Amino acid sequence: MSDDAPIEPPGAEQGEDELTPEGIAADSVRIEEERRELQIQSPGRSVIGSAIVVSGATFASRLLGLVRDVLMASLFGFSREMDAFFIAFTVPNLFRKLFGEGALSSATIPVLTRYRLRGDNAATRRLLGTLSTLLAVGLGGVTVLVIAATWLIPRDWFHDPAKYDLFRKYLSVLLPYVVFICLAALQAGTLNCWNRFGLPALMPALANLVWIIGLVYIWQSGLRAQPHTAVMVMAAAVLLSGIVQWGFQLIPMAKLKLISGPKLALKEPGIRETFKAMAPMLFALAVFQVNTFMDQVLAEVLVPGNGAVSSYSYASRLFQFPLGLVGVALGTAMFPLMSRFAARNELEKLTAGLLNSARLIAFIAFPAALGLAALALPITELLYGGPRSEAEMLQRSALVVALLCISLPIVSVISLLTKTFYALRDYKTPTRIALLAVLVNLTANVILLQTSLMEAGLALGTAISGALNLALLVWVLRKRLKGTIMESMRAAAIPPASERLAQPLTPSTLRSIPISVLRALAVACVMAAGSWLVEHRLYLAFGLTGRGSRALSVLAAVLAGVVIYTGLSLLLRAPEVQQILTLRKRRS
Repeated sequence: MSDDAPIEPPGAEQGEDELTPEGIAADSVRIEEERRELQIQSPGRSVIGSAIVVSGATFASRLLGLVRDVLMASLFGFSREMDAFFIAFTVPNLFRKLFGEGALSSATIPVLTRYRLRGDNAATRRLLGTLSTLLAVGLGGVTVLVIAATWLIPRDWFHDPAKYDLFRKYLSVLLPYVVFICLAALQAGTLNCWNRFGLPALMPALANLVWIIGLVYIWQSGLRAQPHTAVMVMAAAVLLSGIVQWGFQLIPMAKLKLISGPKLALKEPGIRETFKAMAPMLFALAVFQVNTFMDQVLAEVLVPGNGAVSSYSYASRLFQFPLGLVGVALGTAMFPLMSRFAARNELEKLTAGLLNSARLIAFIAFPAALGLAALALPITELLYGGPRSEAEMLQRSALVVALLCISLPIVSVISLLTKTFYALRDYKTPTRIALLAVLVNLTANVILLQTSLMEAGLALGTAISGALNLALLVWVLRKRLKGTIMESMRAAAIPPASERLAQPLTPSTLRSIPISVLRALAVACVMAAGSWLVEHRLYLAFGLTGRGSRALSVLAAVLAGVVIYTGLSLLLRAPEVQQILTLRKRRS
């Protein structure tokens, strides 16, 4: 079956001419199932094959991102230039999250897929041309206005005028990146709708590679002796990475005949409904992104001296590595399944799937969080201990990493619960709870930043607000799904469903969930202690020195942790091990 052949979706005769936000949400679930079926039936392509491509590209991007951060720390350390760069980069990153990878992608992909299923290529090009034009003109205008505003505001209004001057210079180079990266995100979503996953998945890795090439150029050209000029070159490399991502994806877009010149077909139904669906998502995403920006501004204003923003930013980037591989992955994978259960009103299956997924998250997140916390200092010294990094700043950044680890299981479960609300088509409740959590976070940050924790107070504030967010989500969802646990137990005699994470609950399996969580926590504590002991003995007791020796001790500690956690889990017959193995067998 050709990927480009129009396919008539089930239920196309009902409401096919009218696109609504509710219809878009429902279609996104159905389309995901159809895409999986088509991939299984299509020769040469399978679900596991596509998953391996995307997962491999994501891992490559994370790995290159880590190399990029190591090079930045070696070149610039925890300097005032890096403080100004990180704050400046947060601004285009905010717009990228809002209009690139966030609301635009979520709202556009279901609409685009419906257009493709109808086989109306002319309408698809009108839609893409109009969306691209609106993005380019709108974001271009915002870029000009923001840059002009930063130069019109007197530098003397700020507590550190020299650092503000660096900020607006870096922002002037970085902000145009927004236009290209958001257009590239629209291209990536479009290619995914046409079952082209490889190249879009590789784009973040390509962007990191361009950034790394810029850093290598700075290293070899001698510009590192001029920090301000070097950071300007790095900012230009970031801008170039956005242009490269946009340019590379023009090739497959042209092959699919989806490239259109500038258009303003505002009467096209998909345009109107896309922006209607985007509105609530934009609001929710804006809350989090503005909060992230405010965290860095507060760290700059309330923590004396230079390096607070850099310390928190380096630690946060390190924390994102396990977060993306643990919580976000399972939440994203479960979303289509939970959406299908909600659409069919099979709430007992949704509840069973939710509880089993939460147990799996605990099994994976606890060792990741406690292991990273135990090795926070040696890992920070290994990655960021360059010639321009002071020992005090490395210790401060390690403390941020350790306190951020408290949030890893919390944020992972929040992601799963939020997806559950979305599956139930309730977008308001998570947003309202998130607003309250953000207010608590800002209040906690203002207080904690002025204590001896300094920028590590941001990490503790994140954990406090995250715990509140989690508690409120659980409370509301428990009321919403009241009685479904008993329904799932009554369904225990039904033959096993194909969705293994949604197997009907029994009294014994229900009792085993809190036991599993506590067992995972206890085993993770033993693993963390063992990992710390191995690293400590190798590096300190044996008198090792240098980053090479540190790398060996950290690697040995990580391997010891994996062996301890896996061995104890098998010895204690943790059901999660068998569950993961079963899921892998089903994929194969």
